[in-house]
Amino acid sequence: MMPKLDGMETMKIIREKSSVPILIMSAKDSDVDKAIGLGLGADDYISKPFSMIEISARIKAGIRRSTKYSNDRKKEEVAEVKIGDLTIDVDNFLVIKNDKIIQLTSKEFEILKLFMHNPNRVFTKTQIYSFVWKEEYYGDDNVINVHMRRLREKIEDDPSNPQYIKTLWGIGYKLEAN
Repeated sequence: MMPKLDGMETMKIIREKSSVPILIMSAKDSDVDKAIGLGLGADDYISKPFSMIEISARIKAGIRRSTKYSNDRKKEEVAEVKIGDLTIDVDNFLVIKNDKIIQLTSKEFEILKLFMHNPNRVFTKTQIYSFVWKEEYYGDDNVINVHMRRLREKIEDDPSNPQYIKTLWGIGYKLEAN
């Protein structure tokens, strides 16, 4: 019931490019509508009217499933990953670009490792914080913003026009692997 492009078509487009959690909030409450939405890739479906407590709990559950439980399904982490002229060697805590070692802090390294092992996947600030700091995120955007800026300054040729770590405004970040 969205203008121009309906929610189901929008979700199909998102699913072609991302595995970000999708929660459908809809006035349509039939079992058929719910089955179609979930079948097309939604992680959850909630019908109006709903309480803010319920929606908050469902959002947190979706984020928890996409961050904590997705790690359980991953195969053993690859020790060395190369994307473009950037290489990360997890075993030796090294990042190399154009045959030069780049010195990173432990948090910068963990952020880059997360991106390098998941190229083209979009991560919200909450997910990044959860993976790297291994604790609950309380919405302090500055922590993530500062680390992303410093990481870009170290790995990008032009941090103002990044080639690796892209910002998706209002969503999060991703490492673009062409």
